[in-house]
Amino acid sequence: MNSKIISQNILKELPERTREVISRRFALNKNKKPETLESIGKSFKITRERVRQIANDGIKKAKKVAEQRDDFKEAIDFYQKEIQKCGGIVREDKIVAEDKNYTIFLISLTDKIIREKENDNFYSFWAINKESISRTKESIKKTIKELKEEGVPREIKSFPEELEISKEILKTYDGKKMGLSSWPEVNPKTVKDKIKLILNQEKKPVHFKEVSEMIANLPQKRNLHPQTIHNELIRNQEFVLVGRGYYALKDWGYNPGQVKDVIYQVLSANDNGLPKDEIITSVLNQRMVKESTVLLNLQNKKFFKRDEEGKYKIKEA
Repeated sequence: MNSKIISQNILKELPERTREVISRRFALNKNKKPETLESIGKSFKITRERVRQIANDGIKKAKKVAEQRDDFKEAIDFYQKEIQKCGGIVREDKIVAEDKNYTIFLISLTDKIIREKENDNFYSFWAINKESISRTKESIKKTIKELKEEGVPREIKSFPEELEISKEILKTYDGKKMGLSSWPEVNPKTVKDKIKLILNQEKKPVHFKEVSEMIANLPQKRNLHPQTIHNELIRNQEFVLVGRGYYALKDWGYNPGQVKDVIYQVLSANDNGLPKDEIITSVLNQRMVKESTVLLNLQNKKFFKRDEEGKYKIKEA
């Protein structure tokens, strides 16, 4: 289906100035984006209202030309069937791959397909009729309300195609859940949110360089320098350094501080002291270090002491 050739054949039947105005309004020339009425008006030294009149008159003439062409009818029939496959409504970028502007121009020449432009709440989409639009928007409204009440992303087996026109509902980056685009766990925007998303997905401590690589694979495709990631991990108290470059979430039960501080916390919960092996086990649950590192810190007589039974306690001030 070559929408470019079909469009060009239709445009050839229009007056030269009308053809240029429409081409510039739909970006059918070298420009990638449609031009404004004002911009076109200045180049022709006419008012923007006059440009609007020329464009509207040109569309009417183009419709009459298109209605006589079999290739145009075949194109519209093809797109109708594709929309029907999606339940009567489909996001524009899901159905248009090549020659997007030419295809949009063809759609503007028929009453059999409704096109709604992108706005704050919806992506550009096509529909078979107004009923499909009303039904879909009502379904989206209901889903948004349910998600707000649930408060957490909902697990899904498949993402309903009709929901894809909404900017307020998104799939999580792994495609297993869906939620509101305003939720950090669904649509992370800050560096902190992106790090939390990665850690929660991995469910284990991750090296800051690996976090950087994983963030680069998120849908936003934004690369963050490893040092930027590291700086956020260091300054934010929601993250805990548990090994050389490895960080975990504090919410997982990891306590902040150095190995010495972790030993202190372990012993603080045991007034009668603990043997060396139990201390090592407890610390290694909190930190990715060698046993020798724990033992070395235990020898710090300024903070810890060993009793006659071989148990370690906090040294009293």
